[in-house]
Amino acid sequence: MAKKIIIILLSITVCVLAFFLLWERYSKTRNEQVDISTEITSIKEVAEWEFLTIEMEEFEDTVIPRMIVSDDQFARIYKGTARLGVDMKEAASDWLITSQDTIWIKLPDIRILDEDIIDDTQTRTFYESGKITPEIKSVLYERAKVDMRKRALSPENVSAASENAKAQFTYMFRSMGFKTVLFE
Repeated sequence: MAKKIIIILLSITVCVLAFFLLWERYSKTRNEQVDISTEITSIKEVAEWEFLTIEMEEFEDTVIPRMIVSDDQFARIYKGTARLGVDMKEAASDWLITSQDTIWIKLPDIRILDEDIIDDTQTRTFYESGKITPEIKSVLYERAKVDMRKRALSPENVSAASENAKAQFTYMFRSMGFKTVLFE
């Protein structure tokens, strides 16, 4: 009878101990999931993620024919910076899918984050003959902006920004404990 009581007490002790160990493991897993969920939410809240910066110069000129005397000629050099990256506000609702130690990421397309590429303080007149009107300045400015956008969004630059994005997100999610990071 004493042996039965000892066996019953030992069984109860083992059961209670197993219950507490499983409870601790479950609560730790839940806390890790909450922490990862919080970090993922903060990643999306950052909104704009920059992955490539491109410094550029653009030369624009124009000639306006005049009937008398000579033509008006203008040439300007525009300097600017294009920042390529993703805006997480544009991410789909299913931009991130997790399964155990694997994560699938669908990032928004790489784009220019700030449309104000040209730095007006760096714009210089290279040559001016005649009278430059605000309309002429505006036309030259818009042409420079279009040309800079084209160069910034070249396939090489978009590819480089995309590779930087993948590298940074891979590093970030691996540091959170995901072994496999896949991109769509």
